[in-house]
Amino acid sequence: MRGPTDLLYLLTRAERLLARRLSAVLDEEGCSLDAWRVLTLLADGSRFMTELSERAFLPPGSLTRLIDHLVEENLVYRRGDDLDRRRIKVHLTARGRRFFQRIDAGIRADLADVPLGEDLGALVAMLEGRPAHTFAARQSD
Repeated sequence: MRGPTDLLYLLTRAERLLARRLSAVLDEEGCSLDAWRVLTLLADGSRFMTELSERAFLPPGSLTRLIDHLVEENLVYRRGDDLDRRRIKVHLTARGRRFFQRIDAGIRADLADVPLGEDLGALVAMLEGRPAHTFAARQSD
């Protein structure tokens, strides 16, 4: 069995290889990888800036600059929270949703040859913190 440093290396390598592959599709659309991460999070619904910062792995200042750019491009808009005006919620615009869908289709087509078998699905579920019964079943073998 490999150790934690091997896992760190393999996850880093996988992230960089996938990012390099995504960059080809994203560059055609003039979209950065960080912007893509944010748009992907917003495609599932509006989010508070603090949550976006955490889930997109961006410091608050960098996220604010990125959101400013996405607002200028009319891809997202911001609104203060109804209950706490200090909290800012970010939403996709209709143009942003179309932009996301177009890029998402391109990425899915480009990654069609990546093997996404049961093992990878279980690993993704585990990394996301979702129940992955396939891991529990394997550990009992």
